[in-house]
Amino acid sequence: MSETPMRDSAPIAIFTALTWESAAVRSVLRQVRREQERVWRGVAGNREVIVVTGGIGPRRTQRTMDQFMAMPFSAVFSIGCAGALVPGVTTGQLVLAAEVSMHAMNEEMRADETRLQRFPVDPQLLSYTRTAAVKAGVTTADGSLFTSPKILFTPEEKAQRGREIGAIAVEMESGVHATFAVRRGLPFLVLRVILDGVDMRLPMVKGFTTPDGDVRAFKAAMHVVTHPHHLPALLALKRSQAAAAQALARLCSALFALLPAGAKEPP
Repeated sequence: MSETPMRDSAPIAIFTALTWESAAVRSVLRQVRREQERVWRGVAGNREVIVVTGGIGPRRTQRTMDQFMAMPFSAVFSIGCAGALVPGVTTGQLVLAAEVSMHAMNEEMRADETRLQRFPVDPQLLSYTRTAAVKAGVTTADGSLFTSPKILFTPEEKAQRGREIGAIAVEMESGVHATFAVRRGLPFLVLRVILDGVDMRLPMVKGFTTPDGDVRAFKAAMHVVTHPHHLPALLALKRSQAAAAQALARLCSALFALLPAGAKEPP
């Protein structure tokens, strides 16, 4: 993807997977108003933005993106969390990714592991992000991101994927966001903060979160009762989520202030 200037008259599209990621972004916006379910409009710095929560995974993300193919945008931002694939990349740290890789998807959104696609990040937006991280006091790690079609639960799975792909962190949506940007000829930025380190084992639990990451309180409580050995990992993950959310909010606040002004601030 070549460097493409932002179109001043159109809003920036900000895509998140999870509700808490969207909340972190919206916490630093002005004039926030809900447009529809999981979609908000607001002002970031001197730019109008649309924030969309699309859910977890490539397939669900693609269904969300299809709804916005005709909407005018000036740029596409993929904002949220990621898991580390290498040692030394820690919770709350920003991945300064110059590219995102993803296995090619067929029409059923199934991954073809023989074909790895790579999507460059807009260099000017990446430069703004590097400056924003310094201003926000958020430490960074340079390296690429990998969009996985499935959750990597164990340290062994994470480390193996890191070696195979050459990426330092993993998430499940930004490759789809990058594909959308390429098809539209728009500048693309990925802003991902580490949630879980490579040595953190994620509890293999199903059913107590929605596809958007909202906790189903009753099911979560019942799971802890029946699987008390999962409680320490769940509490550690909750603490990591809080740290990642705070880092995301600080980064977005600093980044939005650096973006070039649009034609005019929305009324």
